[in-house]
Amino acid sequence: MISIMCISLAVTSGNGIAPPQRLLFPPEAISLTWAQVQHIGAGLRNVGNTCFLNATLQCLSYTPPLSNYMLAQEHSKTCDDPVLCMMCTMQDHITEVFANSGKVIKPLGEFCRGNQEDAHEFLRHIVSAMQSSCLPGPELDMRTQETSFIHQVFGGYLRSRVECLNCKAVSDTLEPFMDVALEIQTAPSVTKALEQFVRPEQLGGENAYRCSECKKMVTASKRLTIHRSSNVLTVALKRFADFSGGKLTKDVKYPEYLDLRPFMSQSQGEPEIYGLYAVLVHSGSSCDSGHYFCYIKASSGQWYKMDDSSVAVSDIRSVLSQQAYLLFYIK
Repeated sequence: MISIMCISLAVTSGNGIAPPQRLLFPPEAISLTWAQVQHIGAGLRNVGNTCFLNATLQCLSYTPPLSNYMLAQEHSKTCDDPVLCMMCTMQDHITEVFANSGKVIKPLGEFCRGNQEDAHEFLRHIVSAMQSSCLPGPELDMRTQETSFIHQVFGGYLRSRVECLNCKAVSDTLEPFMDVALEIQTAPSVTKALEQFVRPEQLGGENAYRCSECKKMVTASKRLTIHRSSNVLTVALKRFADFSGGKLTKDVKYPEYLDLRPFMSQSQGEPEIYGLYAVLVHSGSSCDSGHYFCYIKASSGQWYKMDDSSVAVSDIRSVLSQQAYLLFYIK
């Protein structure tokens, strides 16, 4: 269902998110718009089954807060271990991409593994590795870890609320997330998939809930909502079967602008608007084969199709007509 990067946190008061022991990166220092307009970056050479890698790296390279930070060389100024650091590796890659406009470059060897892989799994690996590189030590409390630069760009919180249908007692649990994975089997659009995502489910029978007030197993209602939204919202459409590797090749509509407010714990209030800036596509019939490419919105506002070494001008009409696998939105 969700990319969970940390253990669950019990909710006690207020918005339920316990304060960190320390702040690793000031949130006000994150700019969600491009610091300056860049020429469109380089294409990426396919060095053998690396289309999944190339497409994922291109989507990350055109994530404005990440690129702003990397192009300013912020992380490497204080990094103690640049050889094993994914933040330094990504910084070197993004710097090369924008220094070689109109050219084709080879992705850094640190990324390449030689086998065709799932782009969503690779994205999770890269984001998790960058998160680890942002942590100054292993002995940090979870809330402090979630104040890193990477978590403040990609991370948010889900709330799982369970209500006893006998005594009406409510229990809330918060779960950090780095992306949201949506079931699309019966959903014609991302909006409908989000509606299904937050729809309450009943816990009963073998899945009955033990109520701490009733002191027994009871029927309960469970509902997930987005409790704190992320600055960058990565949405994965679950096209691949977990075991068979088969693919769901259906059209799922997705908007250029998405209002997340109806799917949040506080569903009333100002709209929570996100704009689409990258779309990653898989063409083929299974996760073990096929081809990955992507569309990205450059700092100029122009859309481009990035297909390994090919960089071609595109438009929003083409972008919105794809069988998307990963969608990247930003506030």
